[in-house]
Amino acid sequence: MKDYGLDLETYRKITSKCAICGFDKVVDLHHLDENKKNNGRDNLIGLCPNHHKMLHNYEFKKEILGQLKKLGFKIEFDEDLLKRQAHMSDKRDLKS
Repeated sequence: MKDYGLDLETYRKITSKCAICGFDKVVDLHHLDENKKNNGRDNLIGLCPNHHKMLHNYEFKKEILGQLKKLGFKIEFDEDLLKRQAHMSDKRDLKS
């Protein structure tokens, strides 16, 4: 997994199951800080496609971040930023 600077064993370990629900059939690699250049082991988690999609959807982002925080992951999020992003998402939906 040269794109992430990880050896195959580490990549497989991180993506062995979803960090939230334990689903293990298809697991995506997610950067907790959303910086794709930060490939530090503590910044990478495995998420099933459902939870990964929810994390990138502003309607569910706060809920998923809260679940990850409860599970012990170092999550920092700005409430005001989440609200602004949700508001921007709502505006885009209205234009559709």
